[in-house]
Amino acid sequence: MPKDYIERRVTSQDGLSLYLRDYPGPDDGGVPLLCLGGLTRNSKDFAGVAKYHARWRRVICPETRGRGHSDYDPDWRNYHPATYVNDVRHILCALGIHSVVVLGTSMGGIMGMAMAAAMPTSLKGLILNDVGPTVRVDNLDKIIDYMKHPPSLKDWDAAGQHLKNAFDGEYLITEDAHWTRAAHNSYVEKPDGTITFDWDENIVKPILEDKTEVHDLWDLFKATRRIPVLTVRGGTSTILDERQLAEMSAQHKNMKTVVVPGIGHAPSLAEPVSMEALNGFLEQF
Repeated sequence: MPKDYIERRVTSQDGLSLYLRDYPGPDDGGVPLLCLGGLTRNSKDFAGVAKYHARWRRVICPETRGRGHSDYDPDWRNYHPATYVNDVRHILCALGIHSVVVLGTSMGGIMGMAMAAAMPTSLKGLILNDVGPTVRVDNLDKIIDYMKHPPSLKDWDAAGQHLKNAFDGEYLITEDAHWTRAAHNSYVEKPDGTITFDWDENIVKPILEDKTEVHDLWDLFKATRRIPVLTVRGGTSTILDERQLAEMSAQHKNMKTVVVPGIGHAPSLAEPVSMEALNGFLEQF
């Protein structure tokens, strides 16, 4: 079956090969959509969103260094949002793309806010998926603990159970078969047949080394006030709580919000309420 995207590779400024999915879209489409994933995520997360929105615009889904098909960095100290934003700058330059709307899930949203400060002429709009400018490390304990223990699993059903054991209750997933299907987006089969994480286990090292308890990114968020923003919050998320969302709304008069009931961190963006919000937001670009 033919793919609905083109697989591309761009060489970073420090020589790493970075993978991306390029959904071409129509020649007369709107501003391209750049999808940036979370801390451990890859381009598969955006497969449905990208295919859907590629009917109206080009959609680019890069895999951050150390994730998926992108090269792992031999120096784990480079696993930092500043490096990732520089990679994005290089990718856009290589593809000849001068302006984008960013859809950023979790860490990808932080990258989007950073782009508002570092690449202001390139960023025309921003969709923040379950992330805000205050990041409390203790709210990430479950994710960090999960990352610290790379598994070696015998098959994909075991991978589904491993994922379920870590995040049961965060999502509206009730069937083991659906957890197994979800595992295919986060795990990879090694040459010896075992299943493990689809990212470099070293990406957690900078987080463990950094003793900052609360990361204050409000200066980055303030840089987004010149552009339209849509913030999506999982209704049960502790990463982006109601109080922070209200404060963001108070400080950004051109920000729309949507809450996805019953979902933790982070919405898949396939939920009807998410799709409706994204459709309405992207119509202006």
